[in-house]
Amino acid sequence: MSLDDEARALLTEVMTPKRRARVRLAEPLREAQSFEIDTPAGKIAAWRLGEGPAVLCVHGWQDDNALWSPLIQALNELGIATVALDLPGHGHSQGDQCTPIGAAAAIQAIAAQLGPIDSVVTHSFGGPATSIAISNGLNVRRAVLIASPRGRNKRWFHIAEERGISEDVVERARELYAADVGEAQAKFDLAEIAKGFKAEALILHSLDDDAVEWDNAQAIADAWPGSELVLCDGLGHRMIAQDRAIIDRVVQFVA
Repeated sequence: MSLDDEARALLTEVMTPKRRARVRLAEPLREAQSFEIDTPAGKIAAWRLGEGPAVLCVHGWQDDNALWSPLIQALNELGIATVALDLPGHGHSQGDQCTPIGAAAAIQAIAAQLGPIDSVVTHSFGGPATSIAISNGLNVRRAVLIASPRGRNKRWFHIAEERGISEDVVERARELYAADVGEAQAKFDLAEIAKGFKAEALILHSLDDDAVEWDNAQAIADAWPGSELVLCDGLGHRMIAQDRAIIDRVVQFVA
């Protein structure tokens, strides 16, 4: 296999999430309106619970809307509307790949059709994807980033290390990606684009997160004007999005 073939195979793997064996639905969303909305990445499954300005919930890589069950329930009890979606290639949505640009386009389409959107809450990969959407015109009053990376570059090397793939292949895969999406997008850094954001931001991260190092949150908070950084410990990468105390803090912020 040539270098380009190996690089393209790695690029495809990096952009292709593994689907769960069974699709899930957050318990509170069983009472919500469901939608299939056309986007550049295919039909995207989305739900709206409640009337009026809503909180948009954006899950992370290889996750789905069910991550937000506790948060949606807490918001619903206060009469705050919620919009949730499954990103491309995840859950109930169409697609095989989920690129940051495709995810951002899906987020913008959902916001445009199921708005008004007042605030957005994101987890992990949902943070950079939503930040691209904000830089492309998504207008929100407040944004919450939970366990958000600055970008995805380290993940390429992690996958390569697991597969025994050389760094030459990784570098070539990144060159091919830049040719596909443009140099600026290939070098995407949330901490860099956050410097121009106007929305108020709450950035939360657990110090023991073994998927996304906590210093990502520090860099994002340092760059995002007027943002608030909350660090905790013992909640790892995913549990932090469902912890009762964290949910209370998020609800207080968006409400």
